[in-house]
Amino acid sequence: MNPAKNTLTKVILATGFGIASLTATAAVTVPSYDIEAGKAIVDANCAACHGANGVSVAPAQPNLGGQGAKYLYKQLVDFKMGNRRNGIMEAQLKGLTQQDLANVAGYYASQEPWKPGYGNKATFAAAQKLYLGGDKTRGVIPCAGCHDPKGAGNEWAAFPRLGGQHASYLATQLKMFRAAGREDEVGDTEKRTNDSAKKGEKGMMQMVAAKLSDKDIKILSEFLTAVH
Repeated sequence: MNPAKNTLTKVILATGFGIASLTATAAVTVPSYDIEAGKAIVDANCAACHGANGVSVAPAQPNLGGQGAKYLYKQLVDFKMGNRRNGIMEAQLKGLTQQDLANVAGYYASQEPWKPGYGNKATFAAAQKLYLGGDKTRGVIPCAGCHDPKGAGNEWAAFPRLGGQHASYLATQLKMFRAAGREDEVGDTEKRTNDSAKKGEKGMMQMVAAKLSDKDIKILSEFLTAVH
């Protein structure tokens, strides 16, 4: 058996996080897309921040090249519908159709994944332990159960690739998920949610991030930027 798959299977079984919990994101359907049409939109609307090939120009903005098409399409739709709040993204997507969003997602998904960055050697082992094994004492499940032991994500379930992503971007997103999970009194643009498996419940990322400390977020972000 492939060692990575074996590790992932153990992680999923250990956490009890099975296929039923994937339903909300796995149901994402991306319309058939035109990569060349997507490239034209990217050149006009997206490249200034995210790069023509999906390598972003600043660490506060995510790399998108090689990211899963399902995940990208879902996020673009959420921005356009106001389910995920960001003034710049909402303005950029205002005049685009759902087909345009699919074309953009397809184009960026077709690009080569970004190269890994440089992690923190001093905290690498602790972060790896938390990422792969979680922390049962605090009810923190392993990140690898959804995002893959090497951070490659899960395209079928629309779980994003995290390995090699900018550490500062990852840290910001985890803090936004945490703010939503803890119901902090901050503005909508300082929170981030993801779909829940059951109506009335919080999404997985809100529940997980709510249990993370600032130190956890820092070491995980620095670990992930070096993983590939």
